[in-house]
Amino acid sequence: MNRRELVKALALAGAAAPFMQLKAAQRNTYLVLVELKGANDGLNTLVPHESDDYRKLRPRIGVKSNDVINIGSSANVGALGLNASMRALEPALGEDLALITGVGYPKQNRSHFKSIALWETGGDGNRGAQKGWVTESLERLYTPKDHPVLGATLQGSMGLFARGEGVYISMARLNQLADIEVDEKPPTTNKLLNLISKRKSDLSQASKTLEQELDRYSASRLPTRMPHGDLGGQLTDVMRVIGADLGVPVMHVQHGSFDTHEGQPWRHPRLLKDLAENLAAFRQGLIRMGRWDDVLVMTYSEFGRRAGENGNEGTDHGSANTHFMLGGRVNAGLYGEHPRLDRLVDGDMQHSLDYRAIYDQVCQKWFRDQADPWAGYRDTILANLLS
Repeated sequence: MNRRELVKALALAGAAAPFMQLKAAQRNTYLVLVELKGANDGLNTLVPHESDDYRKLRPRIGVKSNDVINIGSSANVGALGLNASMRALEPALGEDLALITGVGYPKQNRSHFKSIALWETGGDGNRGAQKGWVTESLERLYTPKDHPVLGATLQGSMGLFARGEGVYISMARLNQLADIEVDEKPPTTNKLLNLISKRKSDLSQASKTLEQELDRYSASRLPTRMPHGDLGGQLTDVMRVIGADLGVPVMHVQHGSFDTHEGQPWRHPRLLKDLAENLAAFRQGLIRMGRWDDVLVMTYSEFGRRAGENGNEGTDHGSANTHFMLGGRVNAGLYGEHPRLDRLVDGDMQHSLDYRAIYDQVCQKWFRDQADPWAGYRDTILANLLS
């Protein structure tokens, strides 16, 4: 019996019952988007630690071979290792953790604000986009009756849900919803005011309902105590939503800042350590709850960092990057081609995988959206990413 079968068997046997509040008619699934704010340095996360080119580019901030967890190799750069600061995720390697490398888009924009907006709407340096990349699928597949809230961001902007027509909620922490009141006003002859009033009323009602449901699923009921800190607090609230099975299909959390223009040798490992320990605890909690197969975790960030270090023991805004996908239905492994370090363009690594190919896999295989809006970016290299 493999791990997934064991988890399912325990759940059916009632071993996880104290932590589960499943609705009788369905098991909801959840996409958890982890924004690595400020642009994580993928080259010091997935490290080509035996590459001479890497050593030349990063003589002071490069990660040594004894500070990585060996995971494989690439024809382009040789041996690859996961930064040892992420050792908390080592049990997930070979189980349910995928590393996707060489991720980017054409004509990289290096503005934090503009590039994260492109990532959250599905644009690139050639053409922008206006609508949140996931909203079209959500609004086609989920009904307001069963899913009054389609998406929630626990920190940061609402860019992921831009111009969505469903109900999307922004809050620093879920307990702030307690003060939101339903605002009901009589209809007027002004159609625009009526629309605004209805959207506000829908938002208030959905927020109140969500807050009331969460009252019965406090953090004390969770099987895992998350690490102390902001990311741990956000993921605690995400686990509460999943534990109460409130059916919010997409949730967004934020970690960082990863904008390591200086002091990277000490700043970056701490950020990665926090990320790994929180994701590891989140994973263990959901396995114990019998819900790990119902959750997909995906990281994203506005861009990567320059291949070469700067004069302040840091890195500047770059292009191609490495991201993580984690969950019970994720087929572990290394996906994509690591960019070559001997063929930089203006000091940047060149992406080998359009990030929208990941969106295609999420919409096609996670949401089961037959009208997948990102099918045009499908890449066979990700064909086995999700089961």
